Amino acid sequence: MSSEEEDYMSDIFLPKEDNEIRPGLIKSKANQRSIAVSTKKAKYDEDYRAKMKPTKFLEEERRQEGLSSAISSQNKGFAMLAKMGYKEGDSIGKTSKGILEPIGIDIKTDRGGLGRDAALKQLKEHRQMIRLNRLNKIESNDTISTAEFRKRMTEKAQGKQMEADLGKCQRACEKLDLEEHIEKPALEWFWPNRKTVDENEEKSEESGDDSDEEVEYELAEKLEMITNYLRTTYCFCHWCGTKYSDTSDLSSSCPGMNKDDH
Repeated sequence: MSSEEEDYMSDIFLPKEDNEIRPGLIKSKANQRSIAVSTKKAKYDEDYRAKMKPTKFLEEERRQEGLSSAISSQNKGFAMLAKMGYKEGDSIGKTSKGILEPIGIDIKTDRGGLGRDAALKQLKEHRQMIRLNRLNKIESNDTISTAEFRKRMTEKAQGKQMEADLGKCQRACEKLDLEEHIEKPALEWFWPNRKTVDENEEKSEESGDDSDEEVEYELAEKLEMITNYLRTTYCFCHWCGTKYSDTSDLSSSCPGMNKDDH
């Protein structure tokens, strides 16, 4: 643009006003007064709400104020305590170890009933107890299951040999018992299984009686019981294959009671 050309947008050509009015500014006194009244009313409402607290807050403040205030010496209850020797600031009781401050009061403000609160508390305690018992049971079952699994696997691997050892012990037990004129075994399975018709009938007649034979023993348990019976009764060691003369001979010559000792 040439310097000789006139700029019609300059201040020379734009009109000047003493009271500049910009967009958004209030143009009339009526509007100004309305806004002033609204602002004043809003401030008044805010101050009123600050002073006029809800009833529950006022009750809580008054309650805490009353609880935090000591009982006046003019109170009849305080006068009765004073006659019994109570002095202000002392604890109540024979010893001086009692509490000095009153027990706090927990005010219930929600809508849940007292019965429901007690039920929820009991339910929580019950669940904690169940969870603890469940954990203890799981730990116990894990320990038992592991031991039981190992035991059964060992018995399964050695099952045939244990069956053979049990059969030998049964035959030896029967032979030694008969030599001593013993007509019936200490336990039914201590002798080889040779049931007759008379024995089956006798067993059916005695089936109502509680007997040890009703217990289902494991193979290892049977072998342990019958070998101990033979050692104690006849000084006979199945693992040694020897019938010793007496207990002294058995103790000095036999390495032990179990197969592993041999």
